[in-house]
Amino acid sequence: MRVAAAAALLVFLAAPAWAEQRPAPMPERAVTASVVVELPVDEAWQLWTTQEGIASFFAPASNIELRPQGPFELFFAPDAEPGQRGSEETIILGYQENRMLSVSWALPPYMTEVRPHHTHLLIRFEPLDGALTRVSLTHSGWGEGEAWDTAFAYFERVWPHVLTSMPSAMTDAAGD
Repeated sequence: MRVAAAAALLVFLAAPAWAEQRPAPMPERAVTASVVVELPVDEAWQLWTTQEGIASFFAPASNIELRPQGPFELFFAPDAEPGQRGSEETIILGYQENRMLSVSWALPPYMTEVRPHHTHLLIRFEPLDGALTRVSLTHSGWGEGEAWDTAFAYFERVWPHVLTSMPSAMTDAAGD
């Protein structure tokens, strides 16, 4: 028993030496943007979690059921063939009402190489003074390679515009 404990202690003490030789993991890349809207937090929340809200600034049609594993499908081309309408087969991963919405996200249909691999979208709602709310978005879950780099660059451009399209947006979206 003492020999096993001593061996375990030796491995524990030796671990930092070999661990330091490994390269540090690459940081997860993410697209981030935020905007302040002149809306109370519950109204900003409704913009992202209801079909009427999404239609007011983002996509003309949607299928949203606010529940874990519920659909969060946004249809940018609702009359197109299935699979070509937008963010299809995406789901709500979790939420905290008026605070946080976490969803899977499908990349555009023309990005055929990466579209089957959903990414992760996290939207946070922060009440500010008065009837102001900061809406922050983080888009993560990116793979590696040219097709992924193209998709990442696309969303670096798109997300700030989406946020500034929200009703009562007061400031330009800021990418971090």
